[in-house]
Amino acid sequence: MSLNEEGGDWRVDNFLHALLKETELNRDLKIKPLQLGSDGLWLVYYESIVNYQETVDFIWNSRTTPPPTESFSDLCSRLAGKELTSDDMNKLHQNQVVLLDPNGERAFSFLGKLNNLSRAIASPENEFLPFAPAVTFMESLTTNIGLLRNAFNSKELKIEGFTFTGAATKEASLIYNAKRVDKELLDQVRSCLQKASDRDLQNGQDLIKVLGCNRMNLFPPFYKTEIPAQAIYSILKGRVLLMIDGEPVAYVLPLLFSDFIALEWDTQFPILIMLGLRSLRILSLLIALLTPGLYVALVSVNPEALRTELALSVASSRTGIPLPTFLEMLFLLIVSEITIESTQRLSKVIGATVTLTSGIVLGTAIVEAKLVSSLVIIVLSISATANFAFPNYINSLSIRLMRVGMIVPAGMFGVFGLFGSFIAICFYVCAIERFGVPFMSFLDTRRIGQT
Repeated sequence: MSLNEEGGDWRVDNFLHALLKETELNRDLKIKPLQLGSDGLWLVYYESIVNYQETVDFIWNSRTTPPPTESFSDLCSRLAGKELTSDDMNKLHQNQVVLLDPNGERAFSFLGKLNNLSRAIASPENEFLPFAPAVTFMESLTTNIGLLRNAFNSKELKIEGFTFTGAATKEASLIYNAKRVDKELLDQVRSCLQKASDRDLQNGQDLIKVLGCNRMNLFPPFYKTEIPAQAIYSILKGRVLLMIDGEPVAYVLPLLFSDFIALEWDTQFPILIMLGLRSLRILSLLIALLTPGLYVALVSVNPEALRTELALSVASSRTGIPLPTFLEMLFLLIVSEITIESTQRLSKVIGATVTLTSGIVLGTAIVEAKLVSSLVIIVLSISATANFAFPNYINSLSIRLMRVGMIVPAGMFGVFGLFGSFIAICFYVCAIERFGVPFMSFLDTRRIGQT
């Protein structure tokens, strides 16, 4: 067998020769002799993935006949695997081990004993639910499925496997509650995954394409959670989960407006408290979205809408400010977004220092230099704080982008421009529908029991 360098396809001459050629391109691909009676076999494996000693012990422990009389065929019959052809060699997974006969003309593949490459299960880093189990998803797909089964012990929990063979092979699982799942949703998601089995699945944009959605949409078709309890809460409401090997999150399909205001943790409280918390998050959403644009509209275009005392107070605070209100707010919004993004990439200790420096020192210096008014700092602080009242950081990104976009019509047309853009956003979100489920599905009486 030999390897075609241009196409990467195997041609049958000799398995051993072809694998020796492959080791030149993969430094962690090892070929070691394995003595079996009077014959010498060959063991081929990736040392970065497979534990050699444990795999050899596993091979010896599988024998039932004395070593001198055992053949290559006898040994293969004891291992859970399959004999390979030239076509199979192109589909070898890195966690498999290949056993070659003495002449290198026959090859048998089985699952080897893997090195421990996974971290220990830890507490959530990006989401926090008080009094919830302190466990989070990790990179191993098998471990994540085990966490779900431990937390939700039911025969109704169904897990379907999918394989994506794009630039690199990727395993994924579709998880749902067979009794409560929305059948139309399940059929459409399953169909999308089956049709895209030959595509890449390495990031969120790849997943959006796999699901047949437009990457230019402001809201993705899913939201991510790293907490098993939150994932189970979603499937109990009729939705499905998609878990991908190598990613420490569960993708909940589809994204709904309720994900911006509702948490599984809310159900720990009496219903009046739960409704109060969710009402507070809706208020926070409106404050985060409308406050900067409303300030620009009232100060720069419609000051007559303010009480005389308030208008005089705003005017006195802007004495000596060289920038118009629109540019003043836009400048601070950009600085605020840069600060938020920079702290997301830093360690907790350094991030706290940067936040303190940017929020207090820089803000005070800008006001004292009379580049912006103190009222703009107050309005922006209220809006930025309201952003973090949402259950998930990822959910706030769309709101932050729309907040910047609403400042433009507010600065041009005042209050009418602000509320005109808000009504346009309402029409936009009400028109969103993924897999037959409206984004604003809590307004749909047909699905009120599932959302």
